[in-house]
Amino acid sequence: MATLFEFELAPVEKITPWGTPDNPSLSWFALTDGWFRMPVGQQVLFQYTDEILMHWGVNERDANYQIAAFARDILGAVAAGTASLPEKTEYLASSWDVLTMLRLNDSTEINEDLSYAAWRWLEERSPWTSYLVACPNFQFIRIGDQLYIHWDNRNELIDGISVWTAQQGVHVLPVSEFIEQCRSFMEHLLNAMSERIAAIETGGIVPQAPVSSASLWEQHATWQEEFASYFQEYEPDIAWKETEQAIHLIAQKKGIPF
Repeated sequence: MATLFEFELAPVEKITPWGTPDNPSLSWFALTDGWFRMPVGQQVLFQYTDEILMHWGVNERDANYQIAAFARDILGAVAAGTASLPEKTEYLASSWDVLTMLRLNDSTEINEDLSYAAWRWLEERSPWTSYLVACPNFQFIRIGDQLYIHWDNRNELIDGISVWTAQQGVHVLPVSEFIEQCRSFMEHLLNAMSERIAAIETGGIVPQAPVSSASLWEQHATWQEEFASYFQEYEPDIAWKETEQAIHLIAQKKGIPF
């Protein structure tokens, strides 16, 4: 089974402390600095195009940030993404072109409350990595027993330049495999951080700022609890009846059958 979520942690010795020169600090979160990517079939999410790298004058292909942030956003969408959709909404989700037309911002008068009610379920399935410039647009959608990863980054531009190599597509895998991949991502990160803290504790790794290994272990336990909580049963923010009524109203306004 190919790995869906790949990352490398930056060497501890090279992680710049937070805070001020007089009071530097390195938290568990800060020590997860690294590079992240998602291989999805023939494309890879979170990889920058040659053109944008040249424009920025850098050469780091993969997105760079704290891996804990990527994990929080990815795992935070697991419960929603793997939950079964109501029949009518599932049918709409399987017709991605129609769904896209319904969500398109155009001259049709659709107020924010109606839009929120109609599409909150999709937002819950869309990891939002807002700490990245022009963050990638992708969703986890369950159709039957399959998990669809949809992405469309054609409008993610900076100075007219495409940011992401993965422009548009869909990658499908069994729901059970997707859950296994998410758990593996969580465990891989937690294990890597356990090894990192242990090495700091024994002096095998020396960070650029003083750290308390006891505090890092406490933070580790807190993050472990948070990550585990993302695999609980899903409850939608908006009741499905209200969601489908809102989608129906938008479809009427746009003249699209629903």
